[in-house]
Amino acid sequence: MQIHGLHQSQATQSIHAAQNSRPASKAIGADAPQPAQADQLDLSPEALAISRSEAASTSEIRMEKVAAIRQAIADGVYETPEKLSLALDKMLDTFV
Repeated sequence: MQIHGLHQSQATQSIHAAQNSRPASKAIGADAPQPAQADQLDLSPEALAISRSEAASTSEIRMEKVAAIRQAIADGVYETPEKLSLALDKMLDTFV
């Protein structure tokens, strides 16, 4: 088996040459500039409603719950062996 260095590999095509070539689908003599087309996305009313309801539900932060968890962490009672075991079990379930 022989392994040759890069200098012996086939020549690559220039990037500029690819940019200058015209697509085969263009007709000869049709060099007039084409208007740019903008992308468009149309959503159904149902999709819009779902999107709005999901955005509203994920933006709600229950500050009283956050404060209680912060206090439990500060007091050193948040991380219990039971909670850690449950979290580990849930994490391992994602791999099965």
